[in-house]
Amino acid sequence: MSLKSFLNLPCCVLLLLVLVLCFGDYIPLTGKSNLYALSLLLKDFIICILPGLIFSLVWSGILHLRDESMKVVLILVPLVCISNFLGMWMSYICTAPILDSGILTISELVQDNALSPAWQIPIPRFMSNDMALMFGFIFGIAGNFVKTPILYIISQKLLKITNFILKKVICSSLPLFILGFIIKMQHEDSLMIVIKDYSKLLIIVGILAYGYMFAVMHFLLCGRKIRNTIEKFKNLIPGIMIGFFGMSSVAAIPSTIAGAKKNSENPDLVGFVIPAAGNMHLLGDCFALPIIGLAIMVSFGYGLPDIYHYFIFTMYGVLAKFAAAGIPGGSAIIFAPLFENCFEFSAPMLTAVTAIYILFDPVATSANVFGHGMFALLFEKVHGLLKRS
Repeated sequence: MSLKSFLNLPCCVLLLLVLVLCFGDYIPLTGKSNLYALSLLLKDFIICILPGLIFSLVWSGILHLRDESMKVVLILVPLVCISNFLGMWMSYICTAPILDSGILTISELVQDNALSPAWQIPIPRFMSNDMALMFGFIFGIAGNFVKTPILYIISQKLLKITNFILKKVICSSLPLFILGFIIKMQHEDSLMIVIKDYSKLLIIVGILAYGYMFAVMHFLLCGRKIRNTIEKFKNLIPGIMIGFFGMSSVAAIPSTIAGAKKNSENPDLVGFVIPAAGNMHLLGDCFALPIIGLAIMVSFGYGLPDIYHYFIFTMYGVLAKFAAAGIPGGSAIIFAPLFENCFEFSAPMLTAVTAIYILFDPVATSANVFGHGMFALLFEKVHGLLKRS
């Protein structure tokens, strides 16, 4: 798949979406199940090899930073925490008045036509993303202290292999990877369910998440130039599309890196930041999960939390982000104990949060991917300011 074809991925996805919506009902159930199973296999393959890619990108990225490596790491973690914290508070500030007005409630979710994969081939994971990230940090920082030329040679060879896998293997399989998930959504009428029964809440999540990130990009990162903002967003669209249809921000990391590098003046820095922060900086979830949780509280007759209790929730939420998994429904699983302990959610409420979040996952995950690209620009700007000071 050429670079030109890769950048046309949104057109390819749109074509697949139209074809499936028009002719999906004519595909036999066995065919749908097999295509969905193939998409799951590709997703599991990407997730399996991703720790190695993350290690390579982070290691080589830190080695390129040389004497600045410790400064970059010390900037990254606080900036991730601040960004997640602000996102969760923005969702509360903007949503609480709407929910207090009583115009938005959540009804019971009923869905009984789920599509199951025809087969599954388990692919074992030899290392978690967190471990790969940690080893990438350790090897990179240690390499800058040891300063042995052989480490740079090895890292460059490993980086070439990583880039080959990203461009020639993963990028070439993306249309097939996305097709199975589009078929699943068409079969289960997920899009129509969201549009018909939960459209108000979905619109709030989408507008707040994307509006917040567009505002940050426009006013802070693009010099208040609308053309520059739109151009940078267009470069991120391939990754956003993968996040929407694949519902995995982890699987979208390769495409996000490619788009963010086009937006950056320091591609090596971006190549390090996105895989390093990709699993813990999830801005879409910072909007989707609190908004869904608050709406559930109102629907079940609970009062909205006051500022103190929501502050406690956000502090735990920021920490929970470091354990989040970029897979469908992963963040809802991580946040379930927080809703239970901080807001006393019952079992039916937790079930409703998880079910609705999974329906909203395409929008939330695509916003997560947008957030990755935006965060890379933000990190580059903060790094540049501190470097000049």
